[in-house]
Amino acid sequence: MQDIQYNDIRGSSLQIFARELISIPAAQPNMEEVKLSGRDGTIYKFNGTYAATPIKIPFNYIGAVDRWNDRWRMAKQWLSERNAKLIISDDAGFFYKITYVELDDNERTSERIGNFTAIFHTLDGLQYSVDGAMEYDIEDVCWNPYIECHPTYKIAAEGMCTLKINGKTMTANVGQNLTIDTDRMIAYREDGTLNNTKVSGNYEDMYLQPGNNKIEFYGGNLKVIPNWRCL
Repeated sequence: MQDIQYNDIRGSSLQIFARELISIPAAQPNMEEVKLSGRDGTIYKFNGTYAATPIKIPFNYIGAVDRWNDRWRMAKQWLSERNAKLIISDDAGFFYKITYVELDDNERTSERIGNFTAIFHTLDGLQYSVDGAMEYDIEDVCWNPYIECHPTYKIAAEGMCTLKINGKTMTANVGQNLTIDTDRMIAYREDGTLNNTKVSGNYEDMYLQPGNNKIEFYGGNLKVIPNWRCL
């Protein structure tokens, strides 16, 4: 039986279980239509992003008659969280980024049993590595086994620093610490203060490509959260 973990809470801890094996849709790349003058047909170009795709999971629970409504309230509270992680137990090394969850009616098939379906709306349909959400030294993230990823770079330094990824450069004027989030395209201090003006360069140039990457850093100490992701 597959256990569902959402927002760091397992459904089994609430006695709520997936009713059947879950069908997972494939990630869908966003394609842009390109028409060339003087040429028949249409060319489609991948724009580097992926579509938000839904994951539909049917749930059920069984319990005491006088707790049926309590269990339904717990389910609604559990799945009301937005912008959380979804992990399916038989693939626990990866998670989906979920923007929100949509619930249908709870069908009471008997006095003790409830059945409902939750639609988990993904950010981009991609799977993210649990290991990829941890901090690493440079030499541990040069090899990217998956698709292009958007790392977070955590710098500890005083003064000007230079980060080079595959020959492309970003500079930063750091006062003690600076986090460069290439996915959200922002830079900030550990206390959350935005410091976008302290960096110069293109965030997209700091992405890690599939396969081997050359990462260089000068001027302080660097830790990398690779945010590895796959189709």
